[in-house]
Amino acid sequence: MSRAQAGRREFLAGIGSLTSLGLGPRDDHTASGGSFLSPEQRAEIAVMSFENGFHCAQGVLEAYADDHGLDPLLARRMAAALAGGSTVGGECGAVAAGYLVLGMRHGLTRPTFGDVDQEDELFGRLRRFVAGFRERHGALTCRELLGIDVFTHEGREEGQRKGLFRSRCPQHIRDVVDLLEALD
Repeated sequence: MSRAQAGRREFLAGIGSLTSLGLGPRDDHTASGGSFLSPEQRAEIAVMSFENGFHCAQGVLEAYADDHGLDPLLARRMAAALAGGSTVGGECGAVAAGYLVLGMRHGLTRPTFGDVDQEDELFGRLRRFVAGFRERHGALTCRELLGIDVFTHEGREEGQRKGLFRSRCPQHIRDVVDLLEALD
């Protein structure tokens, strides 16, 4: 087994909860959005998850899961379908996971359809989040951000050859976390 494979196995065995990283909740943590991680720690968790073989969306949602009472393993499963624009050319998975984080933080649990004042609390943040990401990167989709189709064999090979997944994707993840943190 290679060193990278051994590291990945160790990571996967221990990441079941942020507590295993020594970043578990403090006494003042609440499932309603109390944050116990610094933005740097949160970004590191998301990037580390990505670098250990998970999709960017999985890393981002996992980094916020404990704050909202969501099991980190369930967060990974939920976000898996968002990878690479959900295979249909949609937004970068990290961006899509950012939408879910904003929903966990600011989504309401009572009917608000058509109540512009209530809806704007969340939707205004979503618009600012998207505008911030576009301002930093000029695009939202993986195809535009990376210049390849991540759902073709050729596209993945080209991405590997050019080092896109090592150079660009971690920065996209960090920027998503940075933008989310600025919106609170």
